[in-house]
Amino acid sequence: MSTDIFIQNRPFFSRVRAAAYVRARERLHQVIAMFPSDGHLDREFLRAVEAFVVELEAAHEYAMDAVRGLNRLRVQRFRHDRSNGILEEELVLLHFLEERVTHARFLRIRVETDLKISRYGDRIRRLKIQRSEGRAPLQGVLDSLGGLMGEEVEDLRNILDMTERRFKVGDRLMEILENKMPLPSLESDPVLN
Repeated sequence: MSTDIFIQNRPFFSRVRAAAYVRARERLHQVIAMFPSDGHLDREFLRAVEAFVVELEAAHEYAMDAVRGLNRLRVQRFRHDRSNGILEEELVLLHFLEERVTHARFLRIRVETDLKISRYGDRIRRLKIQRSEGRAPLQGVLDSLGGLMGEEVEDLRNILDMTERRFKVGDRLMEILENKMPLPSLESDPVLN
């Protein structure tokens, strides 16, 4: 009985997975577009990264839901069951999305940390201004933070570039799935409308 429910729900989860993937891809483009050219990160950029992480996590969850029957050994792979089987590409997509979610969470934490370091540097600058003698230890901390931030900006740019390149793998997997599993659009789903 539960296998039948999974098979009935599978097209829905596959459509929602595809829609969530598209939204995650759009959020990635927003993050890349919002990346500050001067390297000065702000809360808006962090919010864009967080929105990207949320959409990517949703795509991963729907990808897990779309193959859940295989995990419980109730539904076979496509090579054994041509009508209801799970495609190998769906399993690869699941692992790919898991990798991307982990990487996106790292990006979010990295941006949060860089923002905290920037605020810390700003506090030290204020302290230095308040203490007119400008003690050497404060200047040393400021110098090390300044050099660190320049490298950090380049690292973040490289992370975003790598993320964009890796998404080409996901794009190809989604294209293969669309060709092998043509699904009606979400707008035509009577349950949702």
